[in-house]
Amino acid sequence: MVFYLILSILLVLAGHAFRLLRWEQFVRIYERPLRGRMLRGMAGGYVLNTVLPLHLGDLFRAVFVGRRMKSGIGFALATVIMDRFLDVWFVALGFGAFALAGQGGAPVRAAARYYLLFAVLLAVALAVVVFLRDAIKRGCLAVCGIFNDTLKLDGMVFCWSLINTFKDLRRINLARLAANTVLMWAAYLGSYRALALALTGAGHPMTLVEVCNTLFGQSAGDLRVVLPGGALYGAPAAACAAMLSWYLVPLAVMWLVTLLPEKVRGAVNQATAAAPAGESYRNLLPQADPQDRAAFLSQYFGLQNKAWVDRFLQMNQNITILQDYSAGSNATTMLCMDKTRTFYRKYAFGADGEKLAEQLHWLRAQQDRLPLCEILRTGEADGCCWYDMTYDPQAVGMFRYLHSHPVEKSAAVLHQVLDTLEEKLYRPTATAADPAKIEQYLAKKVDGNLQKLREARSLHELMEAPTVWINGKEYQNLGRLGWLFDHERLRALFAHDPVSTIHGDLTIENIICRTDDTGWYLIDPNTGNLHESPFLDYGKLLQSLHGGYEFMMMTPRVTVQGNHIDFALTRSAAYDALLANLMADLGRRYPHQLDSILMHEVIHWLRLMPYKLSRDRKRAPMFYAGLVMVANDAATHARR
Repeated sequence: MVFYLILSILLVLAGHAFRLLRWEQFVRIYERPLRGRMLRGMAGGYVLNTVLPLHLGDLFRAVFVGRRMKSGIGFALATVIMDRFLDVWFVALGFGAFALAGQGGAPVRAAARYYLLFAVLLAVALAVVVFLRDAIKRGCLAVCGIFNDTLKLDGMVFCWSLINTFKDLRRINLARLAANTVLMWAAYLGSYRALALALTGAGHPMTLVEVCNTLFGQSAGDLRVVLPGGALYGAPAAACAAMLSWYLVPLAVMWLVTLLPEKVRGAVNQATAAAPAGESYRNLLPQADPQDRAAFLSQYFGLQNKAWVDRFLQMNQNITILQDYSAGSNATTMLCMDKTRTFYRKYAFGADGEKLAEQLHWLRAQQDRLPLCEILRTGEADGCCWYDMTYDPQAVGMFRYLHSHPVEKSAAVLHQVLDTLEEKLYRPTATAADPAKIEQYLAKKVDGNLQKLREARSLHELMEAPTVWINGKEYQNLGRLGWLFDHERLRALFAHDPVSTIHGDLTIENIICRTDDTGWYLIDPNTGNLHESPFLDYGKLLQSLHGGYEFMMMTPRVTVQGNHIDFALTRSAAYDALLANLMADLGRRYPHQLDSILMHEVIHWLRLMPYKLSRDRKRAPMFYAGLVMVANDAATHARR
């Protein structure tokens, strides 16, 4: 009896080992398996399953392991569900075979019907999920949306994990999965047979079929087998002791194995390829920030822009997104990391991808003229364009540099930027102004955007007012400043503009300064300006320093009441000092053309408004206020 009991314990331990190896296959698609943690989780789960019904120990297993996983508890629970999903099919086939062979009588036939029905229901559920996947995704979002933001995110991550665990079965070595499953159940069946012999030797005759019915035919197969009504109730003490030993000794061994010396565990892990060198893992979700994850999953389950979601996942599946730095364009800029380095990735799809491809072409074309960001990798395919830029912890945008260094240093950097652009870019590419391009510029950038403002229902009441009160100060509204946009006036102003290749988006944030004062470089040019004048670059600088665009981007709320617009606009003394320095410099460079530069700043604000109305509607009145304020300043300067 003792021999068969020891053999049954050894075989059940072998079965648990193969279960661990099979479970690892689901995990290692996305991350390195924590084998010790997983083994302890299995042991703890089995302990709870021996005293609780409905396999509630599996929930403990998922929570215990998931708390240490990179992908979280939701993913761990999804892999446990997959593990048990495969078990249902095998147990159903086993009881079906016993029933067809006429063994076990009515209890086995009842268990066969139960498990076969369960297996069929699972198959039907899978078919329904595939057929109604869009409706089910919306349902998941609706159910998760009942809870607070934290629980909503946890629910969406679990649903996402479950979907991808099933989808990514194709990424698993199916031959190894089959081998682990067959070996696991062969060990378990051998253990059940040896246990039957041990119990028979202890004075309680049992067959393999009866042991299987004892373990799987009841609600849990737990320690109730020795209580009143259980299969071993009233059996000899030796049989009860053997059964309890079979339940508990393997669990103690599993826990003790995790306490073996590191060298021993390392040798076992190496022999069983726990984490082969060079193995790569997919990201379950590329975003590291919970808010970014929630926004993405809401799009996914809400079926918003499915093509974008698919391309986003395909492009970013092997990186981790640390932070989204996207601001005022349709392209997305993210701080990312892979196995080897941290870098910035910028990408866009569709028409925005074509625009980004033009930006990439500009960077390549001007890389020998100007200090520009270093391009690491690029990609253009299927309506998508992306490129990766070097991340330098010593490099920061001029906004941050200006507010952490003396203004004189920032002014010196800005002068270097303007001098370099003048000498290396503007002069070598200078050409005569093209009246036809000016007409296009007026039609698309001025008239087109003014018309979009007039058609914006959210701004209708503001646009109708003759004056606008902004933070307690009265300004002439655009309707009273129509003369500023008169074509004859603008033609006369712009006809004398210098024309050349330009950066096109020379904001403060697109000038990158090194905090160790070893240099600077430019990022994110903008092409397609039609009237390619350096004055557009100066106008962009004024949009930052004069209009305070960066401070507006940091202002979360705006209130509108009638023709009153109020928001907490803050400006720093450093901004005012750098603006004064810039205006003095532009006055020296172009003493008679400041009106043109100021009008290009106004037009930049005009060009910004359609984007804000579509992407940032709640704060759009604040940016309209910025447009009105700079237009009033341009009008005041023009009247002098």
